[in-house]
Amino acid sequence: MMSSCPPKKKLRQTSITEMLKKTLSQEEEKKKHTSSALMERGSHVKMKSAGTSSAQGGKSVRGKERSAEMRDVLANAAEQRIQSAASQSVKAAVADTTDNNTEDIEWQGVPLSSLPCLSGDNLNIPDVVPSPDHTVLVRLPVSPGTMPLPHPSSYSDTWDQYHVRMPCSPKSQYPKNKDTVVPRWSVITEALSRKIKSVEDLERAVLEYNNRYISKWKFRGLHLLLEQEFEEEERVSFFSKTLPVMVHLALSLPDLVTKPPPLLLQGTTHSITLSQMQIASLLSNAFFCTFPRRNAKGNDTEYARYPDINFNRLFFHKEQRSLEKIKCLLHYFQRVTTKPPTGTVTFTRQAVLPRDIPKWEVSQQSLPNLHVSSAGLIEEAMGLLQVDFANKYLGGGVLGLGCVQEEIRFVLCPELIVSRLFTQVLDKTEALIITGCEQFSRASGYSSSFCWEGPHEDKTPVDQWGRRLCQVTAIDALHFTKQPNIQYEPFYINRELNKAFAGFKVIEGSGGMPTGVATGNWGCGAFKGNPRLKALIQLAVCGHIGRDLAYFTFGDRQLRDDLFTMYIFLKENSVTVGELIQALHHHGCRGWSDGSDLFQYVCHSLGGSYDSDTDQEGSKDSADVQVKAMPHVKEVEEAVGQSPEPSQIKKPPTDIGDCFPEPGHSTRCPLSEEKILQVLSECDRIFESKKSKKKQGPGLTIDKTEVQRKVEDQESEPRRPDKTTQNTSDSNRLSESPRKGEDQKSESRRPDKQVQSSDSNRLSESPRKVEEQKSESRRADKAAQNSSEPSKFFRLLDEYDRQASQAPNGTSATTSASEPWKRFSLLEEVSRKHN
Repeated sequence: MMSSCPPKKKLRQTSITEMLKKTLSQEEEKKKHTSSALMERGSHVKMKSAGTSSAQGGKSVRGKERSAEMRDVLANAAEQRIQSAASQSVKAAVADTTDNNTEDIEWQGVPLSSLPCLSGDNLNIPDVVPSPDHTVLVRLPVSPGTMPLPHPSSYSDTWDQYHVRMPCSPKSQYPKNKDTVVPRWSVITEALSRKIKSVEDLERAVLEYNNRYISKWKFRGLHLLLEQEFEEEERVSFFSKTLPVMVHLALSLPDLVTKPPPLLLQGTTHSITLSQMQIASLLSNAFFCTFPRRNAKGNDTEYARYPDINFNRLFFHKEQRSLEKIKCLLHYFQRVTTKPPTGTVTFTRQAVLPRDIPKWEVSQQSLPNLHVSSAGLIEEAMGLLQVDFANKYLGGGVLGLGCVQEEIRFVLCPELIVSRLFTQVLDKTEALIITGCEQFSRASGYSSSFCWEGPHEDKTPVDQWGRRLCQVTAIDALHFTKQPNIQYEPFYINRELNKAFAGFKVIEGSGGMPTGVATGNWGCGAFKGNPRLKALIQLAVCGHIGRDLAYFTFGDRQLRDDLFTMYIFLKENSVTVGELIQALHHHGCRGWSDGSDLFQYVCHSLGGSYDSDTDQEGSKDSADVQVKAMPHVKEVEEAVGQSPEPSQIKKPPTDIGDCFPEPGHSTRCPLSEEKILQVLSECDRIFESKKSKKKQGPGLTIDKTEVQRKVEDQESEPRRPDKTTQNTSDSNRLSESPRKGEDQKSESRRPDKQVQSSDSNRLSESPRKVEEQKSESRRADKAAQNSSEPSKFFRLLDEYDRQASQAPNGTSATTSASEPWKRFSLLEEVSRKHN
């Protein structure tokens, strides 16, 4: 845990990732360097001479005029007090990581091999046992290396809305002519039994039992692939060897799949176990487009809430990525027809009922172990629960033009495609988990650059039921394409938490230790999700369930480093899942969140600091975002007391946590963490204001006439007047010109003459003139108060000091170090060094 009084840290312009990688001695050198750079940035402003310094006699004189450099130093000094740096152990941990690895290190955190995985000693999957919740279509037990026999032994048809309508069902009828209706399976058998020597023959055969689509279905992509891209030898091999066996496999459907699989409906948790050869037969029928009632479009059709399964749409497209996907599928059929596989695959629809959804904000679970890598792929994490970034219609555009993470995984492991046959569209608390799928192909590229690279030999071990120890969970993220900023709102964060929970939850009846989860930027491509937000969401869900996490950033090294830095901070401060979720919720309650300050905000909320310059998804500077979000101190002050507070954070790790309420107790300090962030926002605004003034050229900030100052005061936007005399005095004094400061100094050298002169003037002036002077003075004071940027910052800072000093439970020791006079003594000390 961090100490209640955080150590001093360097200025915010440097990334915390870089800061953590330095030793403590290097850190001190950087602080000195940053202070020097700060002085250089303000070098165009004319410094006061030694005689006009605001430090007099070593005492803090707060009201004197201070230069832009001094105001900047004060802002950073106050920020150092409010924020906290990572502790010595965190720095040491990261330093050890960087010392033992090169700059080209591809991963951080724990080694991937240390995460629990599926193995013969850790079968974290349920057994294959027939039950009301598990339909097993193979005869048990399964003999290793032998193709499982179907169950039941002979075909038993079911034709209803709860089961797949099989092409071989006697109840599937087809109009042969106007007056005659025949079993559709007989038409299919007759059409496919003819010799097929070309794509035209194949297309003619398929349309024979789909004649309503003669004018719509065009196999243009299949024509291009087989007749132009394939070599003559490959084309001949396909039509003479592979295709005839595929036809036989398709027509063997009633002998291989002797019972229609049940439909996996919304709101149900159910499993189906099929043999790999049963899946191959079903996919062969999909290739020949035999499944009835699956081609009709429209919301009122029977299968409107199911993905399409027939391959006609895939054969239509001529884009290269579609051709590469067809290559993967043709290779799969070539493999299963040459050497029939002998394993089994289990498909489990897991639905989480409302009563079982976690109460995320009060979860006391700790965060899991983390492995984060910029290299490697999810499917390469053998033995882990591998996340499929799914569409709610499973498989997405795998049979169309889609070619991103889910579609690529489905064509590399074509057995996943059969899930489209019986899986209804996923609801918001549902997932599909596939156990035992085999990878048949290798590929490279992504989207338009996707390319089939050749066969893949899957050496994943199998369990006693012939299932490969590979588990894939399909979870669909929300679309934020049109309104990306709403993803930070608590409602949508909770939806993603619940969806990930449904996918990561260990299936009931599983033994062994929960395996780790292999995931990445879920929903962060076309869906416009924020990778940093999705990473924290998945980290929290894994922590609540008790699974470790392997996160792949797909080549994004900055995301890798930022995520690991955030993780180090969270673990160092023993942040629970509930506390992390509260911080995310509070971040999204501000109404203007765009995710650019997500990691920074989370750290501030939990009592620390995160200063990565890359903590944003866009080209805008973080300070620019804050300036736009909180442009005026009046709005800042009005927001206090109205913004939602993070609820019930139990053990804040650092002194900033004194501003959070504890469960069952009243607020220890009435100042919210939102107010502290507003103070930091004011720091940024002062810094940006100073920066913009410097661009105007030297001397513009100090060599102003009294007329210019009055015009600027009138043009400045009104602010809420300060209620304290001290702050008003500070504002007036800070807004005075250097000339007036020197006059004050001259007057301070001869106080007796000043008093005498003042008395003489008052006696000689008429009462009306005195009153006019007082009115003019009050107006000038008010204008100066409204226009003085430091005064805005001082008022916010002093309010924090005042309220913090009222905090009970013996917190005076913590707040005493932040009293105004001690804070300003720091300024005077820096001022003396500068002069």
